Amino acid sequence: MKKVLYFFPDNIGIQTAGNKTRAIHLLKYFNQKGYGVDFVSIKHEKIDKGTEKETIDFLKKDKLAANVFLLPRKPGKKNPLTYFFKYKIWDLLYYWLTYPSKSNIPTFLTVALKCSFERILEANTYDYIIISYVQCADLISNKKLLKNAKTIIDTHDFITAQFKDKRSFNLGTTFEDEIKRLNLFDEVWAISPEEQYVFNQFCKSPVRLITIMMDEPALAPFNEKKYDIIYVASDNVHNIKAANWFFENVYPLIPGVRICVIGKINEYISSNHDVERIPFVKHLEPYYGNSKIAICPMLSGTGVKIKVVEALSFSLPVVCNFRGTDGLPNKINNGCLVTDDPVKFAQNIKTLLSDGSLYRQQSNYAKEMFSDNFKTDVVFGLLDEVFE
Repeated sequence: MKKVLYFFPDNIGIQTAGNKTRAIHLLKYFNQKGYGVDFVSIKHEKIDKGTEKETIDFLKKDKLAANVFLLPRKPGKKNPLTYFFKYKIWDLLYYWLTYPSKSNIPTFLTVALKCSFERILEANTYDYIIISYVQCADLISNKKLLKNAKTIIDTHDFITAQFKDKRSFNLGTTFEDEIKRLNLFDEVWAISPEEQYVFNQFCKSPVRLITIMMDEPALAPFNEKKYDIIYVASDNVHNIKAANWFFENVYPLIPGVRICVIGKINEYISSNHDVERIPFVKHLEPYYGNSKIAICPMLSGTGVKIKVVEALSFSLPVVCNFRGTDGLPNKINNGCLVTDDPVKFAQNIKTLLSDGSLYRQQSNYAKEMFSDNFKTDVVFGLLDEVFE
C-alpha cells in the first residue's frame, strides 16, 4: 500500500472555502485508491480553538486519513521572558538565516512547527509527501528525512502576485524567493493555466496543472426562479473592492433585479440596497438552483475564482470582470460574459435575463466548461498520471 504524508495548514473541519474543498477531494482520491494517508495540519487557534476533536473525527469517520497530526505553531506564553529566550529568539534566527529579508512572502513557519513535522518524518517512511502553499515549503528542507519520497508542492496560488500591492513590495526578491522554494520539490502543482505558464518558465522542477475539482451537483428544477442574480463572496480585500465597485456603479443601472447575496461580504454592503442577505449557509445548492445567473465582479486577485466554477457547475451563466475568468482554460465560449465597463456589465445582466436564446447558449457553455475541466472524475484522471 502506498503511503502519503499530506500537509494542509487550514482547519479542514470547517469547510468554508474552495481551498478546503480541494483538500477534501484530494483525500477522497487517496481513499478511493486505497492509499494510507497521514494528515498534518496546524493546531486550531482563535475562533477554531477547541474544535480539534471534530476535525479528527471527521477525517477518520470518512476514512480520509489513517493518522491525524495537529501541530502547534507556537508554545504558550505563560512566562513572556521564558517564551522569548526559549522560542522567539530561535524563530528570529531561523527567519534571518533562511529567508531573504526583502522578500514579501510571509514567514509562516516556526521552529516549533518545523521540528514537530520533522519528528513525523523521522518516525515514518512515505512514498509521497505533499505540502500545501509555498509559505510552508521549508518543511521538507532536511532531505535526509525524506527517505526517497517523491515531494510535491500544491501551490494553490501565485503568492508573489498576492503581495504586489503591499508597501515596499520587492518584485525581484519575492519572485526569486518563491521560485527557489518551489524548486525544493520534485513536482509543482499549479491550480490555473496562467500560473502553470509562469512557473514553467522559471522552475527547474516539472510543473503540472491540477485544477480545482468539484462534484457535479444534482440539479433540482425550479419552474419559477426566486432570484435573478446570486452573488457569493467572502470578506477578503479583493471581494470588498469588487462589491463596492458593483453596488456603486452597476447596481443603480439594474433596478428591479432580484439579488441574493450570500457570505460575509454582506457586512460591507449598504443597508440601503434592496437585496436578500444571507450571511452563511451550509449548502449553496438550493440557492444556485433557484437563481438565473451569477455575478463575479472581481477587479483584482489571483488564481481560480471558486465561485465562478461553482456557478458553472450549476450551468448558470456568469457575468464577471476580466479577473473573473482567471484559471479558466478557455477565455471565450465558457459561460461567462466579461467586461470591466460597468454600463456593459449591467447590459450583460439585462440581456441574459431577457434573451432566452442567449441564456440557453451561455448555460450550455457553462455546463461544458465545468464538465470538461473541473468535474471530480476528470481531475482524478489527472491525479492518476501523478500517482500511478
